[in-house]
Amino acid sequence: MAHQSVASGEAHDRPTVPVTVEVMPYDPAHGVGTWWDDDAVLRAEVWETPERTVVISGNPAGLRSLARHLLTLAQDAVPDGRHLDFDTYCGWLEGSPAAVRIEVEKK
Repeated sequence: MAHQSVASGEAHDRPTVPVTVEVMPYDPAHGVGTWWDDDAVLRAEVWETPERTVVISGNPAGLRSLARHLLTLAQDAVPDGRHLDFDTYCGWLEGSPAAVRIEVEKK
């Protein structure tokens, strides 16, 4: 299946569907909170050829969970610099040789 990108600001002619992902609201007393679906599998790799490429792959539950993590950080109330770390010890990056940090930049 071919991938189709639309440049920012351009109209697209394909229909869209709403997708609902529940997130925990940001709470300064507790920080950023989120969770993984029970059967989530996610991998992060760095391919060196044909050009250096970061590849994130996973099953549907893993990709939904990643979306939840990203949307949790995207909340307006989350302060600049807050982040989530996924390393090889967290148990969610199955067989991954690379760690991932996702961080909010509001500057």
